[in-house]
Amino acid sequence: MNWTKEQKRIIDLKNSNILVSAAAGSGKTAVMVERIISLIKSGEDIDRLLVVTFTKAAAAGMKQKIQKSLLNAYQNKEGNVKHLRKQLSLLNRSMITTIDSFCLDVVKKNFHLIDIDPNFRIGDKSELSILLQDSIDEVLEEEYEKINENENFRKLVEGFTGNRGDDELSEIIQNTYRFILSFPDPFVWLSQSLDKLHIRGEELKNSNWLKEIKSYIMLLLDGAKGYINTALEICNEPKGPRLYLDTLEKDMSIVDNLVNLLNNDMEEFMEAVKGFKAPKAPPFKEKDYPDVDIEKQIEVGGSKNNNSMRAGYKSIIASIKELLPYDLDYDKYALEINEMYGTIAALRDLIIKTDKIYKEKKNEKSIADFNDLEHFALNILRNQNEKGVFEPSEAAEYYSKKYNYIFIDEYQDSNSLQEAIIEQIKRENNLFMVGDVKQSIYRFRLADPSIFNNKYTTYTMDSEDLDNNIVNRTIDLNKNFRSRDEILKAVNFIFKNIMSKELGEIEYNEKAALNTGSEFLTDNPVELNIIYKNTSLGNQEGEADGSEKIKSEAEIEIESMETAELEALFAAKRIKELIKEETHIPGKTKGRKIEYKDIVILLRSVVNWAGIFEERFNKEDIPFYYDGGKGYYDALEVRILVNLLKLIDNIRQDIPLLSVMRSPIGNFTTEELLEIRLKYPKEKHFIDALNKYILCAKEEEESFPLADKLKNFKEKIYDWSYRSRYSHLHDLIWDILMESDYYNFAGALPNGRMRQANLRMLADLAYDFEKTSMKGLFKFLRYIEKIDKGYDDRGQAKTLGENDNVVRLMSIHKSKGLEFPVVILCGLNKQFNLQDTKNKILLHKDYGIAPMYVNVNERLERETLARTAIKMKIKKENISEEMRVLYVAMTRAIDRLIMAGAVSNLEQKERNWRRGRSQYFVYKGLSYMDWICSCLFEKINFDYFNEIMAQGQWKNWNLKLITRADLSLNIRDEINFKESNIRAMNKFKDKKNSPYFEEIGRRLGFKYPYMSSVNVPTKLSVTELKNLKDKEYAKLRYKIPTLVDIFEYNEVKDKLILNKEITGAEIGTLLHFVMEHLDLKDNLKKSGIINTIKQMENKKLLTEAESKIAISSYAEKIEEFFQSKIGKRIIDSSAVYREAPFVLRKKANDISGSLNKDDLILVQGIIDCYFIEDGEAVIVDYKTDKIDETKEIEFQINNLKNEYKDQIELYKEAVEKITSKKVKECYLYLFSIGKEVKI
Repeated sequence: MNWTKEQKRIIDLKNSNILVSAAAGSGKTAVMVERIISLIKSGEDIDRLLVVTFTKAAAAGMKQKIQKSLLNAYQNKEGNVKHLRKQLSLLNRSMITTIDSFCLDVVKKNFHLIDIDPNFRIGDKSELSILLQDSIDEVLEEEYEKINENENFRKLVEGFTGNRGDDELSEIIQNTYRFILSFPDPFVWLSQSLDKLHIRGEELKNSNWLKEIKSYIMLLLDGAKGYINTALEICNEPKGPRLYLDTLEKDMSIVDNLVNLLNNDMEEFMEAVKGFKAPKAPPFKEKDYPDVDIEKQIEVGGSKNNNSMRAGYKSIIASIKELLPYDLDYDKYALEINEMYGTIAALRDLIIKTDKIYKEKKNEKSIADFNDLEHFALNILRNQNEKGVFEPSEAAEYYSKKYNYIFIDEYQDSNSLQEAIIEQIKRENNLFMVGDVKQSIYRFRLADPSIFNNKYTTYTMDSEDLDNNIVNRTIDLNKNFRSRDEILKAVNFIFKNIMSKELGEIEYNEKAALNTGSEFLTDNPVELNIIYKNTSLGNQEGEADGSEKIKSEAEIEIESMETAELEALFAAKRIKELIKEETHIPGKTKGRKIEYKDIVILLRSVVNWAGIFEERFNKEDIPFYYDGGKGYYDALEVRILVNLLKLIDNIRQDIPLLSVMRSPIGNFTTEELLEIRLKYPKEKHFIDALNKYILCAKEEEESFPLADKLKNFKEKIYDWSYRSRYSHLHDLIWDILMESDYYNFAGALPNGRMRQANLRMLADLAYDFEKTSMKGLFKFLRYIEKIDKGYDDRGQAKTLGENDNVVRLMSIHKSKGLEFPVVILCGLNKQFNLQDTKNKILLHKDYGIAPMYVNVNERLERETLARTAIKMKIKKENISEEMRVLYVAMTRAIDRLIMAGAVSNLEQKERNWRRGRSQYFVYKGLSYMDWICSCLFEKINFDYFNEIMAQGQWKNWNLKLITRADLSLNIRDEINFKESNIRAMNKFKDKKNSPYFEEIGRRLGFKYPYMSSVNVPTKLSVTELKNLKDKEYAKLRYKIPTLVDIFEYNEVKDKLILNKEITGAEIGTLLHFVMEHLDLKDNLKKSGIINTIKQMENKKLLTEAESKIAISSYAEKIEEFFQSKIGKRIIDSSAVYREAPFVLRKKANDISGSLNKDDLILVQGIIDCYFIEDGEAVIVDYKTDKIDETKEIEFQINNLKNEYKDQIELYKEAVEKITSKKVKECYLYLFSIGKEVKI
């Protein structure tokens, strides 16, 4: 392979810590693999390398690539062949894995150092969520009991929870707890953050909080200047309102003065803001200025236009006053922060208690989560010395010596805890870190891109003439070998204009820009499709500064659904066009036809959109695959089955009951349900009305079809309920699906395959649930409830796989690390989610914890200066993250990048875009569309914008304005198709029956003639037949497992004892076992029998406890047996057969007249004893049934004879068939009274 100069340098550089800033498509994985292969060829063993990847899939992929490279090197004899062969054998043992898997290995090998169960397992995500919630509930319940004694806790509850429960407080505890676990010392960080709330006014002046607020004010002033500059440009345009030029110059001078004051004296700055008064603009009369374009005049400074440029800049200055009230009274700011100390201290105490209980619960169940793994590993790898300073432990030194090189992939997504772990085991010069801070998109998982940035700024840029003593080096890889030049130029154009150190956390300069590394035969510019939703052209409601209104979550969701339908329609239409075209791959001399699997649709968030896209693509016959999403538990078939499980657990639940009764499982009509309720309207629960209805029908002794139907339904529910006590959950679910025929019914519905797959998924979920520490139907239902509330919702089952020829839809996050010939990026105008800045308590790794100021006594709530600062910082970081997400999305494309977004009120949007891409307008942008179009259409007025869109080309981009009318043609075709189908169906009703009508009816009305045989098992035991009542054959399919006696150790008596009375069946089993092993020619006195039992114990045939029971209870009775007449006849016989098994084939109607005569049943059994006497057989059956000697014995004996008569008849038939000899006599021997009874 031809490596670039930078790539070759990375592969060969030794004895250094290397940080590689590898841009998208720069071949970082290939370079890392080659560096590893290079080290191996030079004599390194692969098990002396630690390679940490971000995902298990990445680890598996890297192992595969290393294996392939090693095989090539081995086959081509590149280096020491014996050494290469050894590396291939070591590869499976090598530590090429995720950080979590590495931590797991550390913990498993060093569990004794931190006192944990070595057999712990990683808990299921939902199981852990339930445990955490239970822990929080326990802590809150305990605190509520003494709320009057804890003033701080009372303030926390009253100030930070709603009126309907403590869900908000519980969420605050969970979010804070999960946040702090990303730090090496979570509770140290929490305490230090709490201490920051103890601040004086003087300290506040120099705090990071105030610095952040100053930075934000500077951003606002930049926005004010942006408005003025845009206004000046409009004034200088032809027909511009030049009368405002002097006023605007004065406006600019005021803002420049404010900037200067902000940099030098905060107090004077606030005085100037407080006294701000914008210069008065000269009056405008249209007749006095006939050459001025009235629209431009209004846009610059129309007195009645609140969205004018001058109004925008004035509103920005006014907002600064609201930002810092009290005339910059630092003491008052500090007092408000101090007053919240007690409340947050109460929160800290709750979190500490929650952590303690949560850990106890996990220890009880021997489970851990991934956070635990990392903290366990860190505790193993470091110790605290006498001065309280952490230093590497002996275990860390072991790993440090073991791993000669440490490789970390996706380093930009590390957090401080993971960094601390690596710090313990690294050497001075053996780190290799590769990543791209522009692709750090996992802040929601608490990734910290500043770790990468800090190293990048402190490390020295590598060069060949650099002093060898410089250990820490950084190398850039900016050549992209994935995408065509047009795509890379578009990416560079956008991000050079919007990404900066302040917003984006990296300066997108020439060093960061992407350089083309591949050649394509054709040109394919990037496409931008603006879908105009055709709403009113009037001014869109906006804020005073002219920016768009930030919508509520509900408003966003409603608008989003409509937008998704339009964009799905556009995507389907564009895909149909693409399938007819060719794609080109770098390095290939010829293009090829685009296939469905070449195309991916990327969305920032797929919530509520994936289903709409799937529905549209199904209508358009475009094969579609989406892996993920939500909504599984909302699927109708799943909801009905879950409701049925709720009934089985507890039938006194009206909503699940009515749901199941109305479903095909119950098959009740609405009229039938109304009849029940109307008859008993006063009953609180529907089940009570149902029971009374059944009872009433029974008392009147009349046949009520509905009552019979209700009775059967109830019996079915109770039967499943009974079986739920002993059946495995997944077996129970399958039994329900089969017995109710609901699985087959679901398969007959539209999308039947998917519906059946959903039902199978629920059975699989039950199977996985039973592997956790939780058991039982009730806990399973709670488990589902927690998942359904959002802990781990899953998408519906898939009937197509991602490797089929399908169009894939995925979130941008899931696409990271992948590449596609054609990328369609939709949802460009979807508003950014900035909801996390609205939480009452905000958290930031550097700025600590900051609550709202809440005075519960006066019912006051307002911002604190600390929370204001953190809110601004979080918003900047969120915007930076959104930029990086857009960068990832645009760099996935190889050949085609097609972007689309639906826009309302296009004219207002274009006014915002023309203001350009200053930091302020980037900050105020609400979507990717705003950022992209601000770069493309800066200083472009609306008329010129329309001209550009009509031409379709601008700055090497293909542009297209699509209206609803352009897309509605497809919808009209669809409506016409539906209407024609309805007409055809109506006509069909009037047609005469076909000649096959009767035959079709006969086939569809077919009833299985052997229904009585359906539930009959193919094999029955003699005991089952004895216990069987007529028509109970179905129950034989479900065998309740035998409960084994548990022997408990009695410390006082130093022996094992049974923890309950032994049953008759268990006595019988033990007696039969002893009788089988007695030697009939040996000593059959009590002493000989005891000796035989002892020998059985020594041979481990009996336990010590069983041996003691056999001796104490049976030895004497067995002696009596062999002294009886029948016992002596057995001893004298020359042929005695004990515990003789048999299988008989019987006709079903011989067993029960109600069964089909053509069915066969195998009857199996074991005969206790039969012997041959005078050429004929005699059967003896041992019985341990208790005989009450205080009552009439003969009556009890006759009952036993009748009970066992059929069983003995089967034995008799079996012996005669086995031996071909006649059975002359059959006996029961009753051990309880020592008597033989002839049958």
